[in-house]
Formats: sequence, structure tokens, C-alpha cells
Amino acid sequence: MVNYLDGLLDHAARRPRAPALSLPERTLGHGEFAASLGGVSAGLAALDLPKGAVVAVALRDQASILRAVLGVLLGGRVAMPFDPAAPPTDLIGLLGRAGAVAAITEEPAALPPGLRPIAPAGLPAAADPFALRHDGGDDWAQIVISSGTTGPSKAAPATHAQMLERTRSLEPLLGLGRDDRHFALVNLVYSFARHSAVRMLDLGGAVVLRPLPQSVPELIALLRTERVGYTSVTPSHVHTLLEGLGPETDGVGPALPDMKAFSVAGSQLPLADRLAVRRRLTPNLHIHYGSNEGGLITHAGPDELDLAPGCVGRVVPGLDVEVVDDSGARVSAGTVGEVRFRGPQLSAGYLDGSPGFRDGWFYPGDTGWLDRHGLLHLAGRVDDRINSGGQKIYPFEVEAVLGSHPAVAECAVFGVPSRRFQEVVGAAVVLCGSATPAALRAHCREHLAAYKVPVRFLNLERLPRNATGKVLVRQLRADLAPHVG
Repeated sequence: MVNYLDGLLDHAARRPRAPALSLPERTLGHGEFAASLGGVSAGLAALDLPKGAVVAVALRDQASILRAVLGVLLGGRVAMPFDPAAPPTDLIGLLGRAGAVAAITEEPAALPPGLRPIAPAGLPAAADPFALRHDGGDDWAQIVISSGTTGPSKAAPATHAQMLERTRSLEPLLGLGRDDRHFALVNLVYSFARHSAVRMLDLGGAVVLRPLPQSVPELIALLRTERVGYTSVTPSHVHTLLEGLGPETDGVGPALPDMKAFSVAGSQLPLADRLAVRRRLTPNLHIHYGSNEGGLITHAGPDELDLAPGCVGRVVPGLDVEVVDDSGARVSAGTVGEVRFRGPQLSAGYLDGSPGFRDGWFYPGDTGWLDRHGLLHLAGRVDDRINSGGQKIYPFEVEAVLGSHPAVAECAVFGVPSRRFQEVVGAAVVLCGSATPAALRAHCREHLAAYKVPVRFLNLERLPRNATGKVLVRQLRADLAPHVG
């Protein structure tokens, strides 16, 4: 039976000196890195933590996070990573339902009560990873905590087989190989960032870990110096990168000409930013849509983005996608409905039985449509759909119009409770020029039906986002609600 780390172990056996982890002070080959994971597994065994034990990981150093998480599951224990800065009250229930018994951390005071702290420095530096490898298969390997942007955080377990499928289903679509290098721009506490790193190791390449530079030009220089061909970022990272490049200059080529796969996941990336990335950073933009419950679910590479620049791509091999109406019936191409998926790489359910999984399908809570090419386009969240006097409004269409105003740098559209209309359309805007609410409404009226035009605006310096770049719509709705009758 498979173990999530079988690719890494294979390279450790056949190419032990090939670079696996590039740190500022030294580079570890695949053999040495695999042995360091064996040290974690051996140390947990010496502490009488049996196979199947759930071990939380609460670390800040990137190399330590990667080593701890992978070392936990190498020997058949279940890793449950979380941010040590997260409030303990948010974690107590999740860790309790998961049955976590210990946590690898350098900050035991940050742990909820009842978890046994394990200092990473106290674990052996190395041990034989092949002797410690667990036949994982359908055994749990990891429990992922969802972001909780649209409700309470939830936890979904994934097996070794599911995690390996999530990693490998994307590999043929990225054009990467064992000579490529991945830079971890996103904190490895997040699952999609770890999957990208392990994907590179599974292919026999190297993961580059460096402190993040203080400026975008320094980051670009680092990526070029380190010959990075693959990185995964969120839309908020993209916005920062493009802004840090400064004004666009005619005749200047992409800043990262050797980047093979610049992967963006986490939430919708606006069309203007997609086009700017392909002009200014690299033509090899890859858009992904996924979830903690299933990994990356769709993929749009350069070919798909040439065909439909605003799509999130085709469903990855091994999964099925449907768009359905409120009764669960499939809708025709081009019709907006609720998105659902099924396939072997999806988790079986949440630990607490929360809704989302029904009749073999996973409902991520998103709306969208499939075009005639089979490419998926997202419209927004199901619970973000606005019901104004019985009229259904999808935020994405209002955001597209509002965002086309030259004075609007960013925007988010959402429903706000109203005594008269049930909900009205509200909008938060980040301006890069001068525009009054009246001017923005007039712009929207030129392109939208009257009932879709925002009634109230929040003018902000920046949109509130969580650590993975998702806009905190609930916060915006709460901020605007007192101003709506």
C-alpha cells in the first residue's frame, strides 16, 4: 500500500545526493532529507506514540514545518498542522474531535490544554526512513483545518492514497521534472503550499526555502538567482507582486522568463491581474481551484487561459464535476448553478459531520458554470448570492462592472440585510483615483439592471483578507449593515 512519501523515498534510494531541500546555510540531498524525516518518526515512536496517533504541528520555521509534518506521517501517525498564532479557543474543539494527543511545537504555552508538547530539537536528527515507512493506503495521513471564511472552521481527514493522488494528479499538467526547483512563497502551514512542495519532491526536484525578501525586486532577483521554475501563490500575493513591479514599460519582457509554472490558487484572480501576470511575470500562468477537502480540483494552464481567460479550468483527471440547480438537477452549459465534485481524492467527510458531503458528492459552497469547452468558471459563494426582493444576484457580475471603473483598484460585492427588500447590494471599494458613490452607481447603471446596482459603499484602504488571500465578506457585511435600512 502507498505512503504519501513514496516518491521522495524512491528518489532517496536511487538519487540520494540530488538536491531536495535548499536552505540558506546548506542543501540537503533526497537521502539526507528522507533520513531527517525518519528521525521525527523514530522520536515519536520512542515517546510511545502509536501508529494512528494524531500529532498536531504548531511551528513557525518553514523547514521545521515541512520536516515535522512529513516525519509524522512517514511512520503512520496523523499530522494536523495549525498556525501557532491561532486563538486556542478556535482549536480546542477541532483538536478534541480529531483526538490529537501531542503537538510538535517550540511554544508549548500556545497549545490548548491536554496536548503533550514535543520540542522539535528533542527529536533525533536522522533515522532509517525505509525501515520506518508505514503502508498507509486508506489510513489517515493528515487532518486539514478549513479557513472558516464562510462559517466555523472544520476539519477534514485525508488518507495516504488520497493525498498522493492530490499531489500526482496535477504533475503531468505542469510540465515539471526532477531538475526543477520550487520556491515556498506561501507559509507551509497551509495545505496547498505543502502539496506544491511535496509535488516537487515527488518529481525528484528541490524545494528552496529562504526568508522572504523585503521588496518585490529583491524577490524577483532571488527567484532568478535560485533558478526557480515553480511556485504557488494566492491572489493577494499576485496583487503585491504586480504592484511592486512599478509602472509597466513598453518593450520590457516578463520578469521571470524561466518560470515554468506560476500557480495561483486560493480564490478568484481578477482577469486584469491574470493578463498582467502573463505580460509582466511569466506567460506560464496556471490557475487552480480547489479546497482542503479535495486538494486542487480544476486546472487551467496557458492553453486553457488562451481559450477562456477568466476560467478556472478543467477538472483534474480522476474527478467528476457537475453544476446543478437547487433541486440537484444538472444545468446546461453556460447556466449558473451550484458546483459539486466527486472522486477518490476527496475526503469522506468532516470530523464533526458538518454538511457538505451528500450522496457521494462534495459541495464546496461555490456557484459557477461550465462553458461549451468543459471549462469551469466561478460565480461566487452560494451563501454570497444576493436575494433582493426575490431577484437573485451573483456578486461576480456586479464586481466585474464595478471593477472596470478606472478609479476602482479592488472591489467586493455582497448582500446586506434590509427590512424592505430582504437584502440589498453592498460594495466595498479600494480606490486608485477619485470617484464618488454617485459616480460609481452611475457607472454600474450603464451596464446592469437597476436592482443589481450597489445601494451602499464602503471606501477602504484595503480589503480585509485571511492569510490565504480570501476576502472576509462576513466582516464587510457586518461593517455595512448598520448603514442600511
